[in-house]
Order: sequence, then structure tokens, then C-alpha cells
Amino acid sequence: MSPKPPNLHLVRSDAPPTEGELAELREAVDRMRRNRTLLDAFNREQARFVRDEYLAYVEAGFTRDQALKLVAAKLSPAPK
Repeated sequence: MSPKPPNLHLVRSDAPPTEGELAELREAVDRMRRNRTLLDAFNREQARFVRDEYLAYVEAGFTRDQALKLVAAKLSPAPK
């Protein structure tokens, strides 16, 4: 099974792009920016969650190293 080629937005180099092609490119760029913004927000939220959990372990009396290992164990995939 051959891999699916990437969904690229190509513009011919032999002729200037049409308004439709330019509009498609602008939409694609806007979509990528929105997705990046959403991903950045998600990553910030996850980082806050992990840090809060780590600090909760430290406040509960675990050493920093132990707290880090406990949080890392929760983030690791379950063994099979």
C-alpha cells in the first residue's frame, strides 16, 4: 500500500496565480494559523495541569524527584 501524498497547495510557476488560487492559499494559511492557536492554547492548559499536579505532590510531602516520577508515570502509556 503506497502512502497517500501530502495535501499540498501548489501554484504553477509558469503563470501568475489566479484570484481563486490566491483565495485558497489565504484560506489555507488562515486555517493553519487557527489550528496553531488552538494547539498553543491546549498545550498551555496541559502544562498548567501537569505543573499543578506536580506542585500538589510536593505540597503533600513528596520530594521533587518523587513528584516528578509520579507525574511522569501518569503521562506515560500503560504497559502492555
